[in-house]
Amino acid sequence: MANYFRIDMKKIIVLLLFIAGISYSQDFKFAWLTDIHIGYTDADTELDSVVKIINNDPSFSFTVVTGDIAEKGKNDELQTAFNILEKLKKPYYIIPGNHDTKWSESGLTKFTELWEDDKFEFDYNGYKFVGLNSGIPWRGGGGHIAPQDLIWLENTLLQSENFKKTFFFVHHPLDESIDNWYKVTNILMKYNVGAVLCGHTHTSKVLDFNGIPAAMSRAVISKGKESEGFSSVTCLNDTLYFSEIDTTLLPQDWGAISLTDTLTIPQIDSASTITYDAEILWEYDARFTLSPSPYIYDSHIYMADYSGLVYCLDTLGNLVWDYDAFGNVMSRPAAADDILIAATVQGDLSTINAKTGEAMQTIGFDTPVTSQLVTYEYKGNKSFMLPKPRNLKSTVIFGTSAGKLYCYDLETLEMVWENDAAKGMIETKPLIYDDKVYYGAWDGNFYCVDAKTGLLIWKWRDGGNFYYSPAAVVPVSDGENIYITTPEKKVYAIDMLLGTTQWKSSQYKAWESIGIANKGNRLFIKSMDDRFHIISAKTGNPVKNYNLKFGIDTMPVEMVETGDEVYFGTKNGDIYAINNNKFTSRKILFMGSARIHSIIPYDAHTFVASNMDGKIIMFRTK
Repeated sequence: MANYFRIDMKKIIVLLLFIAGISYSQDFKFAWLTDIHIGYTDADTELDSVVKIINNDPSFSFTVVTGDIAEKGKNDELQTAFNILEKLKKPYYIIPGNHDTKWSESGLTKFTELWEDDKFEFDYNGYKFVGLNSGIPWRGGGGHIAPQDLIWLENTLLQSENFKKTFFFVHHPLDESIDNWYKVTNILMKYNVGAVLCGHTHTSKVLDFNGIPAAMSRAVISKGKESEGFSSVTCLNDTLYFSEIDTTLLPQDWGAISLTDTLTIPQIDSASTITYDAEILWEYDARFTLSPSPYIYDSHIYMADYSGLVYCLDTLGNLVWDYDAFGNVMSRPAAADDILIAATVQGDLSTINAKTGEAMQTIGFDTPVTSQLVTYEYKGNKSFMLPKPRNLKSTVIFGTSAGKLYCYDLETLEMVWENDAAKGMIETKPLIYDDKVYYGAWDGNFYCVDAKTGLLIWKWRDGGNFYYSPAAVVPVSDGENIYITTPEKKVYAIDMLLGTTQWKSSQYKAWESIGIANKGNRLFIKSMDDRFHIISAKTGNPVKNYNLKFGIDTMPVEMVETGDEVYFGTKNGDIYAINNNKFTSRKILFMGSARIHSIIPYDAHTFVASNMDGKIIMFRTK
């Protein structure tokens, strides 16, 4: 009897161990890093310290990194981060943040070169993990989910219905920080979402995004903390437990999310267009991110999306031709003499027959082409080595991530001149006025260069650091002064001849958007926070201001006046018309929740507008 009892007990013990194994098979722990900011003081050594802590703890199954890898988005900062993160002994998954995109020297291509993608998805212990980029290359500091990534998300989760829960990772909070956040929650609600994890705020706390439990984590860097650190996430008994780990190695619990709660996630209306005081003539949807605004030449509309496709549309919105530039296009094309020219951030400059879309010539550079392209009728004395069958005078002027400004002959793609005065990326659309080129760069300076020779005439600076550079704003002029705005929230008038400050003002919360009246007497300022200002170009004094309640908006746009009305769009997708004489304002059109580029006039009452989601419309005002 005793022997039988002992054998039975062994079976029971084995059975209990088997049951325990089933019960806890889903339990695991991972490291969560965010806001590394390589380039900030000691950020590299602090990241290295965190990697060592993770490697010394075998209980971590993997690591997730949620953005702001670099401080200024520079290629060498990303490379340093990559070199350190590659020391992790177990897998890691990574997405970028706004610091990696706003000032990216490569238009985010360096990030994807290092990590192969700017998003991720993987499965672990019956759970689905998905991460998307919410940073916007160059166009403002807020968040946006690209249309092609929303399609990818839906298709990815369609194949994940049998997973226990889905965990979604993003850099920005999934709220108004991302202009089209609700398009993400509308997708997640269909696929058994468990939690959203984000960074950006450098604060650890549990919260809720449209009914979805969420957590945001501290930054890796020690700024504002006693030491560097990260979050540990443990999935145990259908609960996510969060704790902070720093160099003391004493975990501090800071929150938990139950994975068994019944979620109520409202479906948010995602109307694509609403007309208030305009008539939409046609719409075209590229279904891919558009970084630059459209370009109108010879009664045709040209555009280029981030995938590298260059399009030509007629005035009815029909596709005439498309051309693959075989790279990522973030610069607005330009044209002259029936030659369209486009550039990629990989460094290719291509000429295309503007009527047929046929390729003409392509040359490459060792650095990305980052500025908008502008054409210029050359008036210098350059002797060209290559034959010029048509003897055209047209050239193209553009800047690169290395700070070089170039002028190239449009017919032969032979270099006319180069200027290397700038020591930072040139992003803006250079202004050509009276045979001079005016532009800012991400080195804090603003430049005036001779358009015939490329020689520097003057360089201006008002003490602003890198973050306050006059680099994204498109300058305007009345023939006497150059007018710019900067992220320092200042408006400047700079003497065109001498490069000296005539006046400056910080009362308008300006950012990187400015326009000028056709008469040259008034400036138009879109502030970063709710307001639109009309001010005197001569003195900088206010003329009229409007509280349009569009929220925080850092999208750089040009503002154009036709007749008495000024037109511009906002990050929320609204287009406004401001009467410069009657001082009235009205919302005329909503294009969907995505940043709108500069509005382009076709005639006095007809305009072309586009947004970052790839939508292009032609509309007529009533």
